[in-house]
Amino acid sequence: MTSSRIRYIAICSLLVLCSQSCKDNEELTPTELTFVQNFYPNATDLEIIVAYETGAEPYISYTGTSAWEVAEDNINELFEGRNIALTIPKELAQMTNLGRLEQNNYTRENIIDYSIELQKYSNKDGQKGITLLFLDGYYIKDGQANKNILGLNINNTSILVIFKPVVESAANSEAEKALVEQSTIVHEIGHAIGLVNNGVEATSAHHDEANGAHCTNTKCVMYWENGSGNAQFIAPFLTGGKISLFGDACITDVKSK
Repeated sequence: MTSSRIRYIAICSLLVLCSQSCKDNEELTPTELTFVQNFYPNATDLEIIVAYETGAEPYISYTGTSAWEVAEDNINELFEGRNIALTIPKELAQMTNLGRLEQNNYTRENIIDYSIELQKYSNKDGQKGITLLFLDGYYIKDGQANKNILGLNINNTSILVIFKPVVESAANSEAEKALVEQSTIVHEIGHAIGLVNNGVEATSAHHDEANGAHCTNTKCVMYWENGSGNAQFIAPFLTGGKISLFGDACITDVKSK
């Protein structure tokens, strides 16, 4: 058995632990006018505003490659033809260090409070901002820390979060962890901008209604299990080649919006 095959199997096994990740975020209820409603009518610029707790620093590179080019390339592909200028940080110096935070685990309210402090934009004019937090703890769900949730989008808002201990437990090598992290970021940005049938109407039959705002295409990053960094996405990253995460149906939905 080849080393790449062994690595693929290892990733598959480890990521089973995180398979609940994205199904959970659909239970969050909107508390404000949705980000998506404000986004598409006039968006000209989108900044991904990244902040991290000390000890939860995002991965910057893998095997000599910029990790954040994964998110940048895929969001730009999604918005191709819409003339939306994307700003996304690629180095820690371009991100906000939150220091050590007081609590070990985080509620929805904690996450919203930290994000409000970071948000630069009203999101009502052409300049839009998505806040992305990296936290050194777990999401508190039903009163308990849930160690399966890699990341989430607070539904109908521009707020995203990655739970770093879950990333660290999701794979073996730093390259694998970096790519689990990036595919999760792309998945959650997809939710924030309205995929699938969550503000952006599905133009073909690919909405997995049983699993919320997700795609039925298992090869699309918006498939529900792929919010936890499914191995089918990670393996191509490690072997090179173009990293295209969104399926054609999701790309078409955004182009049609």
